[in-house]
Amino acid sequence: MKILIINGSHRKGNTDIVINKIEEEIVNTKNTVEVLKLKDIEMKLPDGCEVCAESGICPNIKDEFSEKIEPLIRDFDAYIIATPVWSDGVTPLTKIFWDRIVSWCHPDRMYLKGKKLAIITHGMADESSWDGAIHWIKGVCDWEQSYFAGSFTFKSSSKVGSIQIDSTKLLNFINNIIKT
Repeated sequence: MKILIINGSHRKGNTDIVINKIEEEIVNTKNTVEVLKLKDIEMKLPDGCEVCAESGICPNIKDEFSEKIEPLIRDFDAYIIATPVWSDGVTPLTKIFWDRIVSWCHPDRMYLKGKKLAIITHGMADESSWDGAIHWIKGVCDWEQSYFAGSFTFKSSSKVGSIQIDSTKLLNFINNIIKT
């Protein structure tokens, strides 16, 4: 199985720590995993033009994302979104990423259809705050016709390294993604 972890954090920190641990565990299962760090990509805001809704490829936005990244993210079996919670939802980078792929209205670009989507989310708030991000990815699964493969949540603060990872919960999350 080929898995893409999409890191939607705006900075290096606790999200990276958990991604590194998950990446290590997935490699141990003999599956392939890649990490895409959205903060390191030139990714402009979507412009919402009518051409995008009709033809699929925006003629107005030429950036690293459209020219190099988007064509390469199509061939994965599972996608894991990793995002700290921002205002009870995903980060702006994560939202821009999904708005840019605009696959749900283009049958020829529905490469997420039938694939697995999962989410890693965390933050200083409690579980009710994490629920917003989890509900969002479940909505993405609905419109992309993808399978929700689960969520992994943990408490964190703004201090890097201030996390406790439940190893059993982490392994269960990974197993839900890699099982066929």
